Amino acid sequence: MRILTLALIALTAALLWGGCGELPERKVYRSGTDFFPLLEGRKLHYRESAEGETREYSLTFRYIGGREWKVYEAKGDDLPYGAIEFQSDGRIVEAVTMLSMTSLESRLQTGQFNQVWLDDGVSEDSAWQDFAPGTETLVAGFETVTVPAGRYVECLMTVTTPLPEVKDSVEARYNRDEMKEPAYLRERELANWQTMRWFAHGVGLVKEQIGPPGEIRIVRELLAIEEEGYGLVDSLQLGRTQSPQDE
Repeated sequence: MRILTLALIALTAALLWGGCGELPERKVYRSGTDFFPLLEGRKLHYRESAEGETREYSLTFRYIGGREWKVYEAKGDDLPYGAIEFQSDGRIVEAVTMLSMTSLESRLQTGQFNQVWLDDGVSEDSAWQDFAPGTETLVAGFETVTVPAGRYVECLMTVTTPLPEVKDSVEARYNRDEMKEPAYLRERELANWQTMRWFAHGVGLVKEQIGPPGEIRIVRELLAIEEEGYGLVDSLQLGRTQSPQDE
């Protein structure tokens, strides 16, 4: 059956592209924002320190598709976020992942967690909320940050905090026997943690700190920009951001 299916796919492709020569060139568009560029082949190398252990990982971006909202998958081995994608309309960058520190719904019923990491339309001291993870993100201002990759000035800083409803949701799910006690205790603790992120202009995420207020449990820092990446400016995106020239 598998061989037959592959044969049908090959036949369909031949009928579609027969007489046209080679397959059409794949157009790759750049997206994201000035503080979080999304580019084909862009590779960022990070170091994570958590619970006395240190590890390194890389995010490699690949354009999947889309015009109004462009979608990029970020691939790598053993990513702390799990499988993750970023989607953007040139003003907002939203992370889509199967894992989340917090949740307003049962994790068995939530297929994915969407969280806006950046919104260029929000001014300093303003905030937005994301329902699935149950978080509120505040634009805290601009700071100079030094990480192994270098010193970055005027980094955009955000602070993401779980909504009070998350604690209520954890208690309710536990009382309905939807989670065991170890998971309940862990989620109740995480409902008090906050995430601070620093984004450098033209680079993206350069630093991330996670933990209870006044305490840092997890630190992620940019070690290097291993590949710059590339992509074409889309006409749909012109006028929304300071767009570089087509490559």
